[in-house]
Amino acid sequence: MLRKTLQQFRELRPPVKAMVYLFWIYVFVGSLTGLFVQLFVYATFQSIAVNVVAAAVEFFGIMVGFCLIGAGFAQWRLNLKLGYICSFILMAASFGFLYGDVSRFDTMCFMLAHGVGVGVYWLTIHTFELTETKNDEREFYSSMLSFGGQVVGLVAPVVGTALLYLSERLFHGQTFTLLFICAPLSYLAGFPFFQKISDYRPQPITKRDLHHFFTERRNRFSQLYLLGDSLTLTWESALIPVASLLLLHDVKHVGVFNSIFAVLSALALVFVARFRNTGNRMLFLSITTLSMALLAGLPVLSFTLVVFIVYTLGMMILKPLYRVSAHVIDLETMETLAHKESDFYPTMILRDASLWVWRVVGSLIILFVIGVVGAEEAAVRSGFGLLIISPVITLFGAMLMYRSFRHYQNLEI
Repeated sequence: MLRKTLQQFRELRPPVKAMVYLFWIYVFVGSLTGLFVQLFVYATFQSIAVNVVAAAVEFFGIMVGFCLIGAGFAQWRLNLKLGYICSFILMAASFGFLYGDVSRFDTMCFMLAHGVGVGVYWLTIHTFELTETKNDEREFYSSMLSFGGQVVGLVAPVVGTALLYLSERLFHGQTFTLLFICAPLSYLAGFPFFQKISDYRPQPITKRDLHHFFTERRNRFSQLYLLGDSLTLTWESALIPVASLLLLHDVKHVGVFNSIFAVLSALALVFVARFRNTGNRMLFLSITTLSMALLAGLPVLSFTLVVFIVYTLGMMILKPLYRVSAHVIDLETMETLAHKESDFYPTMILRDASLWVWRVVGSLIILFVIGVVGAEEAAVRSGFGLLIISPVITLFGAMLMYRSFRHYQNLEI
């Protein structure tokens, strides 16, 4: 099984393999710092609301990087190959805001700058995924992204936790300092792969592209799908780190906890990658979204360490499997919603702008819940209640979206 998977990976074209390697580097740094940044924010300011606002600021930065800078690349016909280099430099430089005595302003500056880098990165990788990969090979490609992401996601928390312990000894209580110094250096590993990426200069976005996106009937169903996915991401980003710290009491324990369960997710991805194809995308999406909704109900009923372990174990397996199906559906959506005289690029930019709108909606909802409920544990449990709903919205939107796409294709035939 593993030998066949490795053989398929070796057969990928050099630009595609370079994209995979760059993604693994991105995920390694993200896994090394993502959870710990949220823990750092909560440990520093002792407020779930600050975590939510920080996440919202990062989402705004992602929109700026993806949509506004992406539109700039199109307007001036710049080579989007530069996006990889620019995004890695931006994300690395943003950690400068977290050195020394960090204020709320410093935190928000980091979130904004880092978000811009993340946005430029996803703008770049989505562009080359659509220009370099074919629809019938995307299941395997996406599975390799997720599998490698899980492997480095296993290593990264171990490295991060070791850096936390070491930092406390070297800097006398400054738990995160060494982590925030070492993590950005990992982006240097990406430079050998930049030259293998092809050139692409997008066409300027026109008024017709805007009109088509907002009036296209099929886009209404895709918005429901994007709403559910955005709500899940927004709520998980704010709630899961806080829940981990409330139950495990120490950021180092959280790192060890996540390291233990990541290996199971990687094994599940290797096993399932053999059975994925274009015909069962919705089947995998249905199974994973409904299972995620059921799992989210457990911490609502009983917010204990045992229940949280069960929830985390289940999500470590389900979430990457879900992302593979969601990823290829996202790529197909960008291609099929464009009008005939244009390519995917304008739809991709406008689609991410709508994602940002739904993430703002998600942030406002969770802030309202926190304001009404008040107590930290009660707010987190209520947040898990919301996470029962959002995957169902995602599935319902995807089903309507796919039905409308198939109907449209039949009309064209």
